[in-house]
Order: sequence, then structure tokens, then C-alpha cells
Amino acid sequence: MTSRLGPYEVGAKIGGGGMATVYVGRKGVEVVAIKVIRDDLAKDREYVHMFLDEAKILSRLSHPDIIVTHDFGVSEDAARFIAMELLLGRSLIDTFEKARETEQRMPVDLAAYVAMHVAEALAYAHALKSEEGAPLNVVHRDVNPTNIFLTYDGHVKLIDFGLAKSAGRLSKSGEGIVKGKVPYLSPEQVDEKPFDHRADLYALGATLWELTTGRRLFKRATDIETIRAIKAQDIPDARTIAPGLYPDALWTIVERALARDPNARYATGTAMAADLAAFIDKHGRKGDMQERLAAWIEELFPGERAKQEVWLAEVSAVRAPPPHTMAPPAPIAEVPAPQSKPEPPTQTQTQTLTPTLTPTLTPTLTPTLTPTLTPTLTPTPTPTPTPTARHPVAAIIALVMTLGFLAIVSWVFQRC
Repeated sequence: MTSRLGPYEVGAKIGGGGMATVYVGRKGVEVVAIKVIRDDLAKDREYVHMFLDEAKILSRLSHPDIIVTHDFGVSEDAARFIAMELLLGRSLIDTFEKARETEQRMPVDLAAYVAMHVAEALAYAHALKSEEGAPLNVVHRDVNPTNIFLTYDGHVKLIDFGLAKSAGRLSKSGEGIVKGKVPYLSPEQVDEKPFDHRADLYALGATLWELTTGRRLFKRATDIETIRAIKAQDIPDARTIAPGLYPDALWTIVERALARDPNARYATGTAMAADLAAFIDKHGRKGDMQERLAAWIEELFPGERAKQEVWLAEVSAVRAPPPHTMAPPAPIAEVPAPQSKPEPPTQTQTQTLTPTLTPTLTPTLTPTLTPTLTPTLTPTPTPTPTPTARHPVAAIIALVMTLGFLAIVSWVFQRC
């Protein structure tokens, strides 16, 4: 891995996924997360196009509830990268699972607050236009608790536009290929019918249903069973799951977002966000909602914020890729890779990638590597064999045998 990408100095590796590796980067005092397409995919046209599509979409998004993209480009050695803000906090799925472990449930007004911010982020992305003023028709296609991030300060961030669909994409989905996490796909998506931005609002409705009930909505043991549930199962009334604790006004919002017919859903994220804001004003507890969300995260993960801040200070001081990954003490927003992942590398391929990801490990490679590694490594001349030293006893035996042979030959000649 190069020590610089554009104006950024590359530091420690902090994570990665099926399509990219993520490093911490610096530009002056600014610390960012740098997403770099994996070396073994850098020549794969489909993955390169997906990466460029994500970069182009992200570069046009500027909203407080969407992860910030600072820059993207190609380095001098042709490495494609995206520089994004480095978020400290937890994903929504982390808080959901932790709450279930401790037999808790996110307060309904906090869940509505999170959903409201995501709806506002989606409204902005859905309405995005090109420089010429033409609608880009952006659809996130992967709205779910994994891609909603909660910072320790109580901010809500929609992340990972790696699967986003928009006008002018270079990468095209093959016929019959469904993208996105299956439990959050809309009925029209699983039926492989045309869909639009309202599929994102359906996914947000499914997420809100789960947050407010503490249960999974459509998730089953297999994807096939999950798809069957999406197609055939009616949406359980959340008020029956939490009797007396689930306001009718919130159920009205969730039910509308989860309408099987797209025309019966919210037409825009703005309309859904407005209803959620009205619900919070009427049914929410007093106090600053952002501060309450931050307090809720601290309650679920006590002391974790301080650990991540120490880690960030340490990892930011690294000026070049170290010989190992400096993983954070808890998950952070690492710009997740798309759902569709390439086949995992074999052991030989992994060894081949090592010198490019962590150059400081190169000297540890030995000539015992398999021949398939030779094309990617600098050839080394075959060493000239050195004569094997003979043991003294062996030398004496050989001398005795030689003298004996000569004596026999001399006796034969004398007899003749």
C-alpha cells in the first residue's frame, strides 16, 4: 500500500470488506477513513465501475444525516480511493442486538427520532439532481440497521451507498439479480418488478418496526423462507406485541411505510419525516433528543467511547502502514462494502496480496513460497550450489578403498 493517496497520508489499516480495504488517513490535522479498492479487484471492470459509481454518488451528497465524502480519485500508482469522515459510535444493528441481550427495547420516541433523520437523508438523496438539473433518481437499495450509524454524540448517519441505483451508473445489475439485504427488500423487489425510491421507505418502515418491537420482522432461517414471508405474511400489528406501550400514532406511520402497494406508502421521505416529527412532538419525552440518544448509546456500551477516542489518537499518529491491522476496540463506520462479494481468496492468493497491503512484511517472505507467487514477486537469482563438506571418517574410508583397489590391480598384472 502506498504511503500517500492524493493529498492524504495513509496510516494504519482499520478494516475492509468484499470490495475494499479501509485505512485511516491524514491531511494536516484532518483525520479521515480512506476506502481503497482491493488490489485483486483493481482490474475487474464490474467492481471498478461499482466503486466509481459509489464515489460519484457520494461526492454529490451533502446532508448532515449522510456520511461526509471529502474526496475521491486515483493515486499515482493507479489505486482508486474514497476519503470519508471517520465516525466513532455504533451501528443501529449493534444497539438493537445489545438491547435484546439485556432485555431492553429502544424507547419508541428515540426510535422515531432515528427513523426521522434517516427519512430526511433519503428525501435529500432521492431528490438529487445532476449539474444540468436532471433527476438522478437515486435509490439507496440497502437501507437497514447495518447501514444506519449512531455516533457517540447522538448524530444519525446513513452510510454505504455502494449498492445505490441512479441514472448514469456505469455498473448494471444483471437480469434477475436482487441487491440489498433480503429481510428489508420490498415486495416489488423480491418479485423482480420495477421499483423506485419508495422501496427505501419500505425498508425504513421494516427497520422502525423492529426497533420498536425488539423483534425481527421477516428474518427467517434461510433467504428462501424470508422471501416467502415478505411475499405472503401480513405485517403483525406492533400494538399487540407491546400492548399499552405502542402509541396508535406511531403504528399508523409504520403501517403506511410497510404498505404492500407502493402507491399506498409515503410518496416521499419528507412526508414520512414530517409525520415522525409530529409524533415526537406529541408523544416524546422532554429533553434534547440528540442528548438522549447519546445517553442511550453510553448506557448500552459503557466506557466504549473513551476507548475509541484513545484508539483514534494512537492510530492517527501512525504515518505509514504498520505490519498489522490496528483494529478499533469497537466497530466504527468503515464504509461497508456491497452485499455482493467476490469469492474469498485462496491461501496462495492471500500470500500474494501480503506484500501490497503491508509492505513492511515483505522481508519475511522466503524462497519456500509456491511457484504461483513468482509472477507477483521480484524474481531472485537461483543461488549457486556450494560443495558439500565431507566428513573426515568418510575421507579415510575412501582412501583405504582406493589403495586396496590399486593393490589388487598391481597383483593381477604381476600374475600375468
